[in-house]
Formats: sequence, C-alpha cells, structure tokens
Amino acid sequence: MKKIYTLTLGALLGLSAFTQTVDLGGPFSWRPKAITPKFIDSRTMPGYDQAAIDAEDLINDETKDGPWRFGYKYETDFSLDNSGTWTTLANGNRLWQLELVCDGAMTVNLIFENLFIPDGAYIYLYDVAKSNRVGAYTNRNNNNEKILGTELVHGDHIVVEYFEPAAVSGQGTFTVANVIHGYRSLNAVQGDLLKAFESSGNCNVDVNCTLGDGWENEIRSVAMIVVGGSGICTGALINNTCDDGTPYFLTANHCVGGGSTASWAFRFNWESPPGTEICQTTGSSVNPGPPYDQTANGATQLYTSAASDVAFLQITNMTLTDAQNWNCYYAGWDNTDALTVTQGTGIHHPSGDLKKICRENSALTHEAWGSPSAACWKVTNWDQGVTEPGSSGSPLFDQNHRIIGQLYGGSSACSGTNDNNQPDWYGRFGVSWPNIDNWLAPVSCGVTTTNDGWDPVTPPANDDAGISGVSSP
Repeated sequence: MKKIYTLTLGALLGLSAFTQTVDLGGPFSWRPKAITPKFIDSRTMPGYDQAAIDAEDLINDETKDGPWRFGYKYETDFSLDNSGTWTTLANGNRLWQLELVCDGAMTVNLIFENLFIPDGAYIYLYDVAKSNRVGAYTNRNNNNEKILGTELVHGDHIVVEYFEPAAVSGQGTFTVANVIHGYRSLNAVQGDLLKAFESSGNCNVDVNCTLGDGWENEIRSVAMIVVGGSGICTGALINNTCDDGTPYFLTANHCVGGGSTASWAFRFNWESPPGTEICQTTGSSVNPGPPYDQTANGATQLYTSAASDVAFLQITNMTLTDAQNWNCYYAGWDNTDALTVTQGTGIHHPSGDLKKICRENSALTHEAWGSPSAACWKVTNWDQGVTEPGSSGSPLFDQNHRIIGQLYGGSSACSGTNDNNQPDWYGRFGVSWPNIDNWLAPVSCGVTTTNDGWDPVTPPANDDAGISGVSSP
C-alpha cells in the first residue's frame, strides 16, 4: 500500500525575502490610497456532492493507494482576457483582480497554467478580509512548463491580484486552470492559521528529540511536498559528487503518479524547535512560527521508475543561495546495495505533520514488494517511531548516514503511544543508481560508490576541489 497523505499548508504570514515568493510588502491594493474598483469580477464555484466525496475518501484512506485528498479540484479557465477586472492607474501601470468563491471551504489554492510573469509584474492571493496572503509570485516563478501551484489561502472567498508595470503592459499571461476547495478539517488551517501540525499518530518522534541527535545534517535535507495541489509526500535534497548545490531531489515514483511535478511545492525546515519537541508521547508540538514558508515551487522529472519506486527530480529555480539561506543540506548516499545495513533511520512528514524521525536497530533485508512489485529494503519493525501516509518518498538512511532508499509503503502505524509492530518497504537506491548516476556522479567530478553529503552553509575546509564529502567504501 502506497503511503500518501495530504495537508493544506497554512496561510503564509511574515514572508521571507529568500523564498521563491518575494515579499513586496503585500498586494498593491493594500497600499494606502491605492485606487481600486468598487466591484470586482467574481466567480462562484458550482459545488459538488460532498457525500460522494466522503465515500470515496473512506475507501482511499483505508487502502492508502493514492493521495489523501483534502480538497475538491475544480477545472476552470479564468484568464486575463476572459475574466477579472482590469484597472489602469494614472502612471500606466495596470491591476487585474478576480474574486473566487468556494462556499464553505476551509482553504482555497490554485494551479496556474500558461504562466508567464514579466519583469516587475507579480501575483498575490489573499482572503477578502485581508487577514492572510500568499505571494508575491514573480518572474522567478516562470518555468518551461508554464505551471505554478500556489500555497493555500485560509477561507472560502479569495482574491487573485496581478500587478503589471506599464513597461511590460500586455506581456503577462496565465490561466487559473484549477481552483481547489479545501473541505477537510486539516490542522494547517485551524483557528489562528498556524497549526499545521499534530495530525500524525502519538508514537511519532520529533526530529529534535534525542533520537535525532547526530542527525542534524540529514534532517536539514528533508522537505515536505505538496503534490499537485492536493497531496502530500516527503523527499530529500541529494548531493552530487561536484558539491555544486544543484537541487537534485529524491522521492517516490508513486507520488508522481504519471503527472507533472511543475506544480509541486517543496517546504523545508517544517519542524518543532529544540526545547518544544514531542518525543513519543501524547501532547502538542509547538509551532515553529515564521519563517515557515521556506518553499520552492516546481520541479523537473529527470528519472522515474516503478522498478524501485523512485522519482529523481531537479527543483526549479532553487538556487545555492536559497539552500544557504534556508540552512539546507545535500544528503549523501550509498549505491552499493550491499546487505551490510545494520541500522535504518527514516526522516519524514507523517500525515503532513512536523518533521519526524524513526529508527530500526536490526539489519535490513532485500524483498520485492508492492503492486507494481518493486525492489525494496524491508524494515521489519521500527524500534522507535513509524511512518504514515504522507511519509511516502522519504529517505531511508543507513548507519553511515547515507541514503539507501525512499519509502514505497507498508503497514506500520501508531497504536496509541506505541507502534503496531508492522513492516515498511523502501525502494532501493542501488537499483535506481544506473539510471541517475550521470547526474549524481558525473565523470568530470569523480565517480564513486558512496557520498557523505555536503553542507553549503559551512562547507569543509578542504572543499577547494569541489568534491569533498565523497568517499569510497
């Protein structure tokens, strides 16, 4: 059973200048004395059969063979030409606004297609009460597929606002291709908008508990993924032998499901701060607070395969500077596929919760598992922590702190504050290796069988050659 879970990401406040959204001070219409129309074109979604959706969710949640759905996805076709209200300002700049109504929704998020944002133009999304906003999306969010998946806005009535300078008038294009009506009671959007946590089982262990001691680097590599606007998976930044900060990212093939990764969002550092962590007990983790929007948008698929349930991606537009500002880490790996793994460690976002860690202190074995069948590492019974839906694609590390696989699925879960003693299976990195080696170990940088990872924030002193952190077995 594939483990996928969905979480609505909380409305983002206190935006950071180092994210793939840029803090431009808020939407133009929020500025004092801004001239905006009294009436804005408004489109109300037609509604859907919630009882039928609930019945489908009951089945999907039981089998875990697809994304844990939090929202209903409407197919729409709202463009700058056929909808919205344009306002031309005195200096020739233009403002386009469109209200979207999803009656009763907890959140609303969008997927844009045919997207091109010219230099100086930007997009914001916000609720009509102006209590929360996401953006600004700028020309940095342009990509070859012309797709963008947004973060989520709290509420059922939002505004999409596009500002375009006179110098680039008419150059911007986009279509709101999907409006997602968030209907589940998800922790990301409850109350004060800041509770995007505590939906996983009580036997899970926060990464800043004692179990995470010594794993601080690997923890920094792991990110939560919003899949296609409506699903949740996990994955990790993975190093290449050039140590050049190329944002290669490893996750699971079943998270992709044959779709585009251009609309994905990768959220880093979503974890409970030291001193506030929950360590395998009941209680509430403490929200890390801002900045909690260290999110990269979009990725290119470089290689996917069901044979080892692997998806190898390159995050779009995530720079080395981003990685440094976000204190990220590029995880190392071992491609030998040898049966010498005496301990396994998983780092993941179960049920879209804050980052957790789990540990298996017994030797791991090879076993084919799943439908379709994949070459896997088997974790027979976690000693501490478990995985859950939402953990899919998360990295499995060996005793040497090197990635050896990514989570395919399994039946482990919490039973109160204890685990249920059931196994998990991870697609084997060594099986994937012949198809991704040209990216991770190009001949020009030195081919190797193991890599100890790379810290872009404080690289090793002997990193002059650009291949530090590379070792041989």
